[in-house]
Amino acid sequence: MCGIVGFSGSADKKRLDTMLNCIVHRGPDDDAGLQSDMFTLGMRRLSIIDLSDNLYPMSNETKDIFCVFNGEIYNYQALREELKAKGHVFPSESDSEVIVHGYEEWGIEGLLSRMRGMFAIALYDRRSEELFLLRDRLGIKPLYYAELDDRIVFASEIKAILAGWPELPRKANDKSVYRFLLTRVHDDSKDTFFDGVKRLMPGHYMSIDATGNYRIKQYWYPEVNTNFRSEKPDHEYAGELREKFIESMQLHLIADVPLGVTLSGGLDSSAVVSVANLLLQQGTDLHTKGKLLTFSAVHPGEKIDEEEYIDEVVNFTGATSFKVTPNVDEFWDEIDTWVYFQEEPTISTAPYAYYSVMREAKKHVKVLLSGQGGDELFAGYIPYFMSYIQTAREAGAFMDIARESIQGFDLYKGFFKKKLDQKLNRSKQLSVKSMITVYDKELLQDSGLQHTHFKNLNERLRYDLTFGSVPNLLRYEDKNAMANSIESRVPFLDHEFVEFALSLPASQKIKHGWNRYVYREAMQGLMPEKNRLRRTKIGFVNSEWEWMKYKSDIILAIFESAEFASRPYWNAETVRNEFIASVNGERQGDWLMFWRILSVELWLRRFVDSFRVI
Repeated sequence: MCGIVGFSGSADKKRLDTMLNCIVHRGPDDDAGLQSDMFTLGMRRLSIIDLSDNLYPMSNETKDIFCVFNGEIYNYQALREELKAKGHVFPSESDSEVIVHGYEEWGIEGLLSRMRGMFAIALYDRRSEELFLLRDRLGIKPLYYAELDDRIVFASEIKAILAGWPELPRKANDKSVYRFLLTRVHDDSKDTFFDGVKRLMPGHYMSIDATGNYRIKQYWYPEVNTNFRSEKPDHEYAGELREKFIESMQLHLIADVPLGVTLSGGLDSSAVVSVANLLLQQGTDLHTKGKLLTFSAVHPGEKIDEEEYIDEVVNFTGATSFKVTPNVDEFWDEIDTWVYFQEEPTISTAPYAYYSVMREAKKHVKVLLSGQGGDELFAGYIPYFMSYIQTAREAGAFMDIARESIQGFDLYKGFFKKKLDQKLNRSKQLSVKSMITVYDKELLQDSGLQHTHFKNLNERLRYDLTFGSVPNLLRYEDKNAMANSIESRVPFLDHEFVEFALSLPASQKIKHGWNRYVYREAMQGLMPEKNRLRRTKIGFVNSEWEWMKYKSDIILAIFESAEFASRPYWNAETVRNEFIASVNGERQGDWLMFWRILSVELWLRRFVDSFRVI
């Protein structure tokens, strides 16, 4: 895990150093740079595999292909043996060495098709004077870029671009801000919240030639099984899933430094911890003196507390458990620093729980595995039931619809009751439109604000994996981990495991009154039954609205400030009045709308009004 930076055009050591100094937290172990007349590359290194010094920038034998790299290539050992058989020489044990030799042997798309991992890579071919920027299939590792005069500037974090290139206008991307405020949608396109700064999308690569011209090409987009009915017995699907998940876990535990696991007590993190323990018992070295370390956020006495499920897994595995209790006062004391590391507005305060967990984990490990992505693979969220119904209806499976509606009634009744309450109590509902100053059909169409409906469950899941919820969850994962110099890994988002999950028919994902049916079947015997069969979901969260009410005086002061009133995005007086009414219990609905507004305001103050490197 590292951070990378660079730019096309003439060399500029001062800018390179400035960019690298912004991301020391991503790689405190080492730094490296390469400058030529055409391209400049730099990186900060967090040593995970092969802890030797002075490995970067990585090059081939003839010193005409170079790369800097953020991430891990999990199948590097197999690729390495294949390349050695073809005559390539490997002086190090680093996984990144397969990148330069793989490109040399197979070309850029051949390399991309073979790599299995998470990565953001800058690869410089001095022979053709061409630079390639590569991002992994699911976008686990970030990569941003900006066009400045005739240059392309890129970095793992936006702040490196802002600091290295102060001539870039500090301006918000209005479209991104409005989309976020109105619909909660973010991180789903190349546009960031910064005008002029783009993200290289997941599953894409960019090539830049010696004249500075560039092109972007998509190299991966998963296929889905649109069928409703199963073609094999349930136990065969579950057996395959079990094998593939254990294989993904084996790959994600490769490291030369201590590893641990985040544990929320949910289905996904419980499986990651349990399988990690299984592999530990079978001889996998986690570099933690034979112990399995878990890291959790707990909320004693609150409805969102999951400590009983955390303890169930700890007792099942014999893990050593570390717990933190996110605190609202601590959060507000360090909110400016937290906003700085997030770089863009967040949909809620929930990522702070992850930040707190990562901070504790830093004392003990250098790599953390998490359960991110399981819900989107196996239909873990209640609203997915609507797509299930449509998929079943298209297949004429009306008996299945009836069965699931009855057997899963306890799961879905709260969802439908909430929808009904919203319709019956419209007068008490918060009105987002009344608070946001620009809301017209032209903006709606241009910004892609129309909600996307899917009649097929797997198509809906693919959308959430590639555009909807997962990209922003991965952004939070990366920012909070790297702020604490931790490498975060997500075994559910191994691309081969994703492709397998999307190949399963819809009837394997919701069945017999259970969501995530095939996954639960696959995990039988691997994890505690109490966790495998739990029907509630919480995750790494905070008491969102309670935290806001507790600090309502501070929030109200912000909403009443001159800076807040000067923004073009909202009617400050309406926001203030609606917030007071909500605190007093006179409004219902999306209370986190106030956090979105506050998050944008804090971000504007931190990055647009003024910007400084911490």
